[in-house]
Amino acid sequence: MSQAQATGAFSLLAKRPQSIIENQIYRRQRSLELINALPKELDDDKQNETNHKTYVVIVFSEKAKLQQCQDVEKIIQQFNVLTTLEVLSKTEKYLYLSATTDNLLRFADESELIKKTVTGSMQKFNYHSVEDFLLSGMTANDIVRYCEAPVLIKDAIKPSLLSYIRNGVIEDLFPLHDYEYLEKFSFNWRRRSLPIEEIRNYFGSSISLYFGFTLFYTKALIFPSLFGLVQYYYSFNLSLVSSFYVIWTTIFLELWKRKCAGYSYRWGTIEMTSLDKPRTAYKGELKLDPITSKLTLQYPMRYTYLQMYCISYPVVFLCVTAAAYFALYQFQIEAEVLNDFGAESWLLYVPCIVQSVLISIFSWAYEKLATFLTELENHRTRSQYDRHRVNKLMIFEIVNNFFSLFYIAFVLHELKQLKYQLMMQLLIFQLVCIAQEVGIPLLAVVKQKFAKFMQKEIDEAIKHQVSDLARYEQCFFESGLDKYQSTYEDYLQMCIQFGYVVLFAAVAPFAALGALVNNIFAMHIDLFKLCNIFKRPFARRTKNIGAWQSAFELLSVMAILSNCGILYLQPNIKNFFVNLFPNTSDISFVLFEHLLLGLKFVIHKAIHERPRWVRIALLKADYESSQAYKNIKKLKAQSICSLINFRKRSKKS
Repeated sequence: MSQAQATGAFSLLAKRPQSIIENQIYRRQRSLELINALPKELDDDKQNETNHKTYVVIVFSEKAKLQQCQDVEKIIQQFNVLTTLEVLSKTEKYLYLSATTDNLLRFADESELIKKTVTGSMQKFNYHSVEDFLLSGMTANDIVRYCEAPVLIKDAIKPSLLSYIRNGVIEDLFPLHDYEYLEKFSFNWRRRSLPIEEIRNYFGSSISLYFGFTLFYTKALIFPSLFGLVQYYYSFNLSLVSSFYVIWTTIFLELWKRKCAGYSYRWGTIEMTSLDKPRTAYKGELKLDPITSKLTLQYPMRYTYLQMYCISYPVVFLCVTAAAYFALYQFQIEAEVLNDFGAESWLLYVPCIVQSVLISIFSWAYEKLATFLTELENHRTRSQYDRHRVNKLMIFEIVNNFFSLFYIAFVLHELKQLKYQLMMQLLIFQLVCIAQEVGIPLLAVVKQKFAKFMQKEIDEAIKHQVSDLARYEQCFFESGLDKYQSTYEDYLQMCIQFGYVVLFAAVAPFAALGALVNNIFAMHIDLFKLCNIFKRPFARRTKNIGAWQSAFELLSVMAILSNCGILYLQPNIKNFFVNLFPNTSDISFVLFEHLLLGLKFVIHKAIHERPRWVRIALLKADYESSQAYKNIKKLKAQSICSLINFRKRSKKS
């Protein structure tokens, strides 16, 4: 490389850290202009041969040598993946990966993707029977979806590249955004709902299930929001309020299971099991699997259990104890402020505000700790990993967010202070969420506006070295974006919000309305961030929201206990039970609480977790599979009989 070229490359890289996120709108518009400027006279066949769609980009580190980059390229080519290596400077080395439709279909067969057949059932894709999966109006190019192609390529090549990743030769590996497809997610005032199916086709089932759940939850919040308004103006009896929230939470969670089953069936993930592929971070030794008879990574479960029960949960207990102590210490400070400055002093608000801020800080710190502890446990699959991490998190978050509220309600018996404390904590929680959801995207958009006037063209030396300028610009810009981790934090916010809505609904009628308004904006902001602020994540397959379903159900059961407790603390209610049952007034409270639990159980049993059409479709798929197996056995038997008869005739002749 000449000195001028190196200087041009260096000058471009020098701007990268401070301008890469700021220039995303400019880059997108620039890339679309270059794509539209491609020569129109090229026929489709020639263009398909010369310009295959780039699905994945590998970014090499500064210490990667040219020979190592070429070795990586040769390894990948062994899987019939099309590659283009561009080494522009010591710090800019890219390997673009693409694949033909035929190769993607082979990968889909090896990965056992579930696809819809012409008979309407969902079956494992078979490369040798492509015609069985060609629905009306489809071609072979439509079988593998937008979200699946990058994952198929990554799953095929990544095991062979682990040594290069661990040694730091490969710095990053990510799929490129499809800017034309992203236009489907642009904000539209006329759109009444999120395009869940389009989100699934682009981001995969894990992210689309989060948006599907958020949309379903937000619509469900309409009912408690209206009920809360009526409750505020007409002062409903608290027994009616408790009964309403028992019915609403149960029906909401049961209907979501049905909705989720429909999603997972259509997306081919409903029959995922613990035998699915292990996590990338899973450690173990290669041993013969007793089920599949293949060499797979295995790790003794006794070590996982030892880590969980001897290290993880004792640490969790210490953190929970510390959170409870800080929650109680707030009341001691309030008592001292009250004695020193009186009941009219504005300083009485300070301990509550400080406690609300500390809750957010502790949640952030404990989330990192829970992730670290779960990593040490070395769970095999992603679903197992998520379940154990959520379990740790929910134990802490319930104490961190709600312990002080339970203490005020059932120890101090101060319902006015409970209402004040709850609304203050909910307000701080929503403000923190808004700061995270709105602040970062808004700052990025403001910087992008300014960047349009400051952006310079790419150096001419770089332009002459790259084979596809639009692809290079897109890769250069996206490689500087932040990596999207998971939907973990988003589910956590929803779960805590759900707790504030239902646990003390008797004294907080407007909590549901505040959550409804917040979620309406949060959905669109989350989608905006995924499309503009982060790298495009590799799609993850999942059949449900996992441990978060159990977390929401736990909070719904706790809501019955807390609201019944608040009901019993009312003087008129307590006097009524004392007069009615002089010797067993406490038992009457337990009976009412068990009555509501029984109502929840009846609703749970009355609503099947899978819609009837899903159950019929699964039975149909099982029937077709058994019939196909019988036909194969029958054909094999007929072929053996034909061979025997042929040999007999040969001997006679």
